[in-house]
Amino acid sequence: MAGRPRTLSTPARSLPSPEFDERTFRSALGRFPTGVIVLTVGPQRNPHAMTANAFMSGSLAPPLVVVSVGLKARMHERIMRARRFGVSILETEQETESRHFAGQPVARFAPRFAALGGVPVLARAAVTLSARVAHRYTCGDHTLVVGEVERLEVDNFPSPPLVFYNGRY
Repeated sequence: MAGRPRTLSTPARSLPSPEFDERTFRSALGRFPTGVIVLTVGPQRNPHAMTANAFMSGSLAPPLVVVSVGLKARMHERIMRARRFGVSILETEQETESRHFAGQPVARFAPRFAALGGVPVLARAAVTLSARVAHRYTCGDHTLVVGEVERLEVDNFPSPPLVFYNGRY
């Protein structure tokens, strides 16, 4: 997959209004438990990070991951310019990290980063990976970013995963 990442965007269509509002939709989908990651871009000396739970594997061959970033998120502009990004899959005792990068700074918490293949990731997590941006797809009020995984580190003795369900950890 050489060259620049492809961006696919389809023209907006007028669809019938659903019989539910955004809050109801969000609440309903919140009943699907998800893992929690920290998405990172930029230089290790000054990375930008964001907590996300809209993350999944996309393919085994080639190894692809997909993360969804809101158009209004501060991360959006950065991920649109980035050629590579990092993902740190969090463990149960990393709720502090999750809250911090979700915009709820924790007093006296100083996140520690490491480099994985030249990409910033959290210094400790169940799994860390670095990926090259392969595709970007506009999808409603988010952009789906597909990355081809270049490096992967797995903690051999992880704690249970940090899980988000029904608006709570």
